[in-house]
Amino acid sequence: MTTRAQARAATVARVMAAASTVFGEQGYRTATIPLIARVAGVSVGTVASVGSKDDLFLRSVEELSTASSLAMIREASSAATVTERVWGYVGKMVEASVAMPDQLQDYFVAYLRSGDHEQNLARVQEVNEALRGLFPEDGLSWEESPAALAASTIWLSFSALCFSLAASSVPPETARRLMRSIVETQCAPFETTDRAARR
Repeated sequence: MTTRAQARAATVARVMAAASTVFGEQGYRTATIPLIARVAGVSVGTVASVGSKDDLFLRSVEELSTASSLAMIREASSAATVTERVWGYVGKMVEASVAMPDQLQDYFVAYLRSGDHEQNLARVQEVNEALRGLFPEDGLSWEESPAALAASTIWLSFSALCFSLAASSVPPETARRLMRSIVETQCAPFETTDRAARR
């Protein structure tokens, strides 16, 4: 990496750290590019060169969510059954989502306004692959694996649930119950396979 590229990478990291701090403390609605610039110690133009307010918000939320998801999945991996491993992760995500409907709404609005989701799609795939790892290994490719299909179904159901919570169209208790039922239904076919594999 050249000195110029290293300097740019350091600037981007500084701006993203400041954006994460500002969004975490102020929320999306009251955060501003000038405030992010002040916290980062750079010009408004430098912040704008890294991304728009929506771009910075999405990236900071998605990077934090991915890191948190991967840590929770690792933590959940020691549970005795497939259902409890998956719910050990998904249940925490549901509770976090129930606790922050306004932030979910801000996220979806910014997401819909943004046109570039390539980096996030890669992060979602990383989380889906880790979620798939909570199921018994089947040796099949992602496209052929029933466990991968179950993991994808759970993730897509959770994403839809988040949208419903943001839109206030599903009460929290219903969200919890529905997501738990989806996890149980998707995991049930793997419970006997998992017990046999753990012997």
